[in-house]
Amino acid sequence: MNAALFEEIQCICWENGWTKTDLAHRSGIHISEISRILNHKRSLTLKYLDAITKAIGLEEGALYSHFTEECFNEEKILNKHKSVQFLFKCFMNGYEEQCQNLIQIMTTEKLDIRTDYLNYIFFVAEELFKVGNEEKALILYEVMIKNDCKENLEQLAISYFRRFYILRMTENGQNALTHVLEYLFCLPKKVRMDAYLWIAAFYYRREKWEEVLYYAERLRKLIKSGEYYGRALMYKSFALARLGSSLEEIIEITEQYAQVNDHFADLAIGNRFASYLDYGQLEYVDQYLNWLEDREDVYVGLPKVLEAFIHLNRLDDAKKILVLYKHTIDELAVDVEPWIKQKMHLDFRYAYAFYQCESLQLPNGLDELLDVAFTANKIGNLERFNKCLLIYWRYKQHATSEQINKYIQLLSINGIKDLV
Repeated sequence: MNAALFEEIQCICWENGWTKTDLAHRSGIHISEISRILNHKRSLTLKYLDAITKAIGLEEGALYSHFTEECFNEEKILNKHKSVQFLFKCFMNGYEEQCQNLIQIMTTEKLDIRTDYLNYIFFVAEELFKVGNEEKALILYEVMIKNDCKENLEQLAISYFRRFYILRMTENGQNALTHVLEYLFCLPKKVRMDAYLWIAAFYYRREKWEEVLYYAERLRKLIKSGEYYGRALMYKSFALARLGSSLEEIIEITEQYAQVNDHFADLAIGNRFASYLDYGQLEYVDQYLNWLEDREDVYVGLPKVLEAFIHLNRLDDAKKILVLYKHTIDELAVDVEPWIKQKMHLDFRYAYAFYQCESLQLPNGLDELLDVAFTANKIGNLERFNKCLLIYWRYKQHATSEQINKYIQLLSINGIKDLV
């Protein structure tokens, strides 16, 4: 035990008139272990430090500023088990100063030792990621990336992918993805499967269908069964439907993923109906709505049903949908996860704006339409962006001066050339 830590514990024991036996009793640590620790014959573990800290009446972490020194062995090299455990606990419990001090030590050593220490940092990052503490894990993945450790390309590649996954729903998602694409070949198979899946999902949210198809196909070729295979086929069918494939081909792919398991068989039922609507067979809208009723994921189909009713000029039925599922729709507006709800919320807002315009609820409908266009542009969804402006153009005579200015601002955005 280092001198500063030893003195602090000893002082508190003296002040309270405690012997080693008293400390052992209060901490739950055997007296022989306490003696060895206080006589500097046994290194202090984090578990024992926490027990002693609690026994002497201090808050957990109160003595952590002294523990970093305990993580070194006699050769002044960090002990892997101690330093990893300490770093993980400090991140989990918000001891930021200790986190930064230990990271500073680990990343400023000479190259051969730093490489080992970066392995420790990566291990902690993965453990934080596994337990859902993505925000803290991101800090360590950034450390890995900043140090650009080419000695272990697999860890570097995984760090880039994890960063993309964590940032995918933010404005930094596209930039994070750019780096992932450079290192895809370095990812182990299981992580590469995750990468293909989430890259396809990333582009699906932006309705960039050629990219969705490309990564769905790469995922499909990488695995031939199970959950990932089903997802790959499903994304492939969504992309091909938007890229001009025949309805027959889409239905055939739908039948393929229906065979994966009961979950995909269930999804395939709804997706068949959705495909019929996509290809103009709007007479299936009521069957689709019947299938959706009482499902927890009813939100997935509401935008498509609403649009179908509008195209069929069944505005009263569209209004009933809006009233009946108001609670579900309101929940979409506040849900952060899963990411698919954000995509469906944007789809719904577009359909709702379309409904308002068609039912002459103007200029409110145009307000919503322009807001959707701004959001679509923000996430890089050019297809949805262009659709909004096309509908606006049909009702532009109802626009206010403020809405006209907003529209002109949108026209200045790069990429609008595809609108004409």
